[in-house]
Amino acid sequence: MARTNTYFQMRLTEDDKEYIKNKSEELGYKNVSAFLITSAKSFFKLEVDMKAYRDLTKEINYIGKNINSLIRRINTDGIYTDNDIDFLRVNQKKIINIMNTEYDRLLDLKTKFNSDSLSKKQKEKLIKSLKENQVDIPKKLLLEEVYEKIKEDFVYIIECIENSPEQDKEVTEYVWQYLYGDTLYKLDDNQLIKLANSIFIFAQKVKFKLSKLDNVFSDDDWFELKDILDEYEIY
Repeated sequence: MARTNTYFQMRLTEDDKEYIKNKSEELGYKNVSAFLITSAKSFFKLEVDMKAYRDLTKEINYIGKNINSLIRRINTDGIYTDNDIDFLRVNQKKIINIMNTEYDRLLDLKTKFNSDSLSKKQKEKLIKSLKENQVDIPKKLLLEEVYEKIKEDFVYIIECIENSPEQDKEVTEYVWQYLYGDTLYKLDDNQLIKLANSIFIFAQKVKFKLSKLDNVFSDDDWFELKDILDEYEIY
């Protein structure tokens, strides 16, 4: 039977039109029609219970407030102790552990039902369905916040280096190259999180120090940072 063509009209904003057109080209479709047909055939919907993530936000905000309170107190007093650094490290670890747990839930696509309510056969069926529909949650998407936090801390550290009379341009360029090189994107999840934790602690220590010492990023600071970078660098 010969295939007949017909026409289908859609009312779109100019931005939506350009988005669909660009997306179809990005995914390798020769025309928008083929892209829309494939999208309609492969589309399915999962309802995710967001209550767990709202509770997660509250918990992380509570821990963050404790960290901010400590930082304000240190800025006021002008001193910090090993216990303060341990407090930061412990609370940062709490946040990372919470994030890891919830990322695992996203990877498992935990929805309004829970794992206890599913039989082994039902779980296998769900996994098979997801694979058939090619549902994939990219690592970069799941760890987007971790990447962004690392970049924020790097940028702060680089600014401190640039403002320090004790450091030259080569040090700044080295750290920039590290940030935008391949290392961050080649680390596995555990290494990336460990690096994020180490850079966060280092950045906080620098903040405490520079708040009272005229923005001098010393050679000792550079050697400590270099040790961290060397530990995770991938050649």
